[in-house]
Amino acid sequence: MSTAQTPAAEEHRGDRAAASPAAESVARDFFDAFNRKDVERVMSLVSDDVVEDLPGVGIVEGTEQERAMLNALFSSFPDMATEVTRVTVAGNVVALEWSRRGTFSGAPWQGLPANGRPYNIRGAAFLEVNGDRVSRVTVYSDSAALARDLGILPAVGSGAERLALAMFKARVRARRALGALRPAGKAGA
Repeated sequence: MSTAQTPAAEEHRGDRAAASPAAESVARDFFDAFNRKDVERVMSLVSDDVVEDLPGVGIVEGTEQERAMLNALFSSFPDMATEVTRVTVAGNVVALEWSRRGTFSGAPWQGLPANGRPYNIRGAAFLEVNGDRVSRVTVYSDSAALARDLGILPAVGSGAERLALAMFKARVRARRALGALRPAGKAGA
């Protein structure tokens, strides 16, 4: 752990730098229940004011939103399986590295219809545990890999990807050229 931390990081960590076996146990219970898709057990492990920051979803606040998000996620990806591959504990914060696989074969997710495509992604979650409850979850995962696996983004190296990149580059060049033609002080007008 770095000795030079921002005030926000220091405030988040507090003075509980020693690893907490209780925090690790709660975090593992949380992930075990999540992996079993046991919404009631997950809910019993989160605080009433739980906050989750999830890529592609946004901020989930409180138990009502948490329950709704879990039910929607498990309905959309019914065979989802998560394997925790590494755990690190610093005070009441537990970092878990994981791999997740499944199939988008259930209900629509975030407005997208299920297409039966499999996915396999890696990610990490940081769980803040206060007492015997998870109060905050921050997740980092490769949203682009998930989008590629599900067919939302084109495959790496495909003709569709080359076309999309060519269109992006042409758009940037056109904007730069137009910007160069604008009088000084009028950029963005």
